[in-house]
Amino acid sequence: MPFRFSKRWQDQELSPNPLSLAIAERKRSGLPIFDLTLSNPTLCGLDYPEDWTRLLDQPGVRSYQPNPQGLAEARQAITEYYAIRRIAVEPSDFFLTSGTSEAYSHLFKLLCDPGDTILVPRPSYPLLETLAGLEHLHIETYPLMSGTWNLDRTAIESVVNERTRALVMVQPNNPTGSILSQEDVRYLLDFAEKHGLALIVDEVFADFIHENLDTPFMNSMGPLVFTLNGLSKLLGLPQLKLAWIHVSGNPALKSQAKSHLEWISDAYLSVGIAPQIACVDLLRRHSEFQTPIRNRLKANLQTLREMAAIHPELQPLWPQGGWCIPVRCRGVKDDEAMAVRLVRDRGVIVQPGYFFDFEEEDVVVLSLLTDPTVFREGVNCLLPLGK
Repeated sequence: MPFRFSKRWQDQELSPNPLSLAIAERKRSGLPIFDLTLSNPTLCGLDYPEDWTRLLDQPGVRSYQPNPQGLAEARQAITEYYAIRRIAVEPSDFFLTSGTSEAYSHLFKLLCDPGDTILVPRPSYPLLETLAGLEHLHIETYPLMSGTWNLDRTAIESVVNERTRALVMVQPNNPTGSILSQEDVRYLLDFAEKHGLALIVDEVFADFIHENLDTPFMNSMGPLVFTLNGLSKLLGLPQLKLAWIHVSGNPALKSQAKSHLEWISDAYLSVGIAPQIACVDLLRRHSEFQTPIRNRLKANLQTLREMAAIHPELQPLWPQGGWCIPVRCRGVKDDEAMAVRLVRDRGVIVQPGYFFDFEEEDVVVLSLLTDPTVFREGVNCLLPLGK
């Protein structure tokens, strides 16, 4: 019998796309590159507290203290972080994971059988489709209405079926930076309860709001709600690989969910002791890590406001939060072709909107973490191609 790989790979396109090829070619040429997609804060020239790495070298790191939910002192520190946000939670309702990708994987295992469906917003970050595919699940999208990014309630009712098991809500959304209204949030809670669904709320950008808004934390007493967050975005420390799942909902369902999650987590025990111990002090000092990020976001948003005011061909879709901004470029008819041309002709890297399922074909997505000088020069290069 011939060797074969898992059926997970039958529908995967693993060859590089035209934009990836253009970026690789530009890098080989040695010509200047203005990367407006860089969203890893450790590579963006941000200032971190000089002493933070010493927190990884503490006595407790030298011993192994397995706990399926994570160390008690780490979960207590997370509880205290939420108290600063005026949110009352219990340490016993948290499960630590090595990143939100693993958190999604655990929840997909908890909630779904192969062939079941997850509802995710559109536009949204494409990683969710990949994670679902690795669990043999299907993705259905529910649209956010362009411009306002409000929930399209008619559309979401049309995509739910008997195989739908969960709905993902991202607050603020990535990459639109939009925040669903309180009315839309209440609707989704009722919708989930009506259809027997769980809600997965991804709030990794909740601490980075650009306007005087609040992102409601859903401590549900009705449908099961799983809220995800972690150090990658909250502190700009993706290398520490520490995230968490908070569980709330109907007490009977919540008890069962926690029991099953403990079993899943015990099978992996993936979170290193060092980041769990370090997060106690890191979360207490979270403002030291967030201030440079906030300043960078503010500076690049101001640059874009100034440039858009004198160049009407640039039409930013202003975000309410997060690290990205979609920009419509008037006159562009093919976002991927524009992105490839920008790399080849000017060394500017942007994300084409189709990557995030934007319906418009003139949208590119920029990272607001980019070095301010690179950001200004890169955005300036969008102008001739937008005419």
